[in-house]
Amino acid sequence: MTYNVINKQNNIVIIFIMAVFINTAKAESNPATSKCTKIISNEKLAVLIPTYKNINNALEKYVDGDVICLADGEQPAITIENFDSGSKPLIIRPWHYLRTKIKNRHYTGTGITIKNSQGIIIKGLIITGGLTAILVQDSSNISLLSNKVFNTGNQAISIKPRHHGGSHYLVKDNVIFNTGLLNPRYGEGLYIGDGSYTEDKSRLKIQYTVDDVIIKNNIIHHTRNEAIDVKANAYNVKIISNSINDINLKFNAAITIATESSFAELGGYEIIDNVITNIVNRSGYRPIGIAVGHGDTLIKNNLIIDNNDNDNFLATCLFTTFLNPKLNKVTLENNQLIGTGTPFSAGCRGGTNDNAKAVVILK
Repeated sequence: MTYNVINKQNNIVIIFIMAVFINTAKAESNPATSKCTKIISNEKLAVLIPTYKNINNALEKYVDGDVICLADGEQPAITIENFDSGSKPLIIRPWHYLRTKIKNRHYTGTGITIKNSQGIIIKGLIITGGLTAILVQDSSNISLLSNKVFNTGNQAISIKPRHHGGSHYLVKDNVIFNTGLLNPRYGEGLYIGDGSYTEDKSRLKIQYTVDDVIIKNNIIHHTRNEAIDVKANAYNVKIISNSINDINLKFNAAITIATESSFAELGGYEIIDNVITNIVNRSGYRPIGIAVGHGDTLIKNNLIIDNNDNDNFLATCLFTTFLNPKLNKVTLENNQLIGTGTPFSAGCRGGTNDNAKAVVILK
């Protein structure tokens, strides 16, 4: 069967709370324990570890495998460009776990920017207040682990191609909430790829790609658009064991995969073991748990809960944007809907008149 449908019971909230508790325990069980080799601080510290005023000064003295720790309290925004960590990754973490905050004001700027760089781990930081919390562009071998990201003007975390793209990303054990506080239309929790079009709307503007993205065990709630938005120029993306709650959509779904009406040559997506609950759509369009519009996709073992008694709710919707016949298979296996909505629709119209549907495999 594609979906098991269960009527709402008193234990719906308990199911979600248990899922969030399990994921929270995992997210909090990964403290930054690597020994600091450099510290960023404006104050003189009574430690024997070399101390620098900013990240760029520390990177001028970079040694393979450096662990650069940010002193407790508020720290300024970080920008890293044209950096290669060498044989071992650079780790940037707080001196003491989750006691360092990077805070921009008035929903402007970006907390952490990584451009054209290789081999960086961002771990255990609090990032808040900017237009975007973390932007990764044209970079590879980047890990974002156990951070708390909230109160952003637009997206929380973006991984994008622009001039050449990149590969190998791990986004794991983060807590992400309260996005789109300046512009709800762009309030995604995670934004992967780039969905901007050419002026004539004939194709995606950015032809470069990001690939090999693992999004795992994150807690994402209270976003003002998609919790996870994956564009058609991102491929080989795995979305596994995330807890998603209280998502206020403008369009698409809590988890959206490549619904742009644009031909794409690459695909490969997995949506497995996620818990999705309390999804609404403020524009009047039907709220959707999972939406897919391109690429060979596996949707398996997801629990989707509609708390709103909304007959218009759709657990999974396949948009009619499967323009590449070589990448149009979608497999659904052992998913579960709790609520009164519709478990599955294979023909939700997207932004195209091609009406290009997926080939659906039910297990």
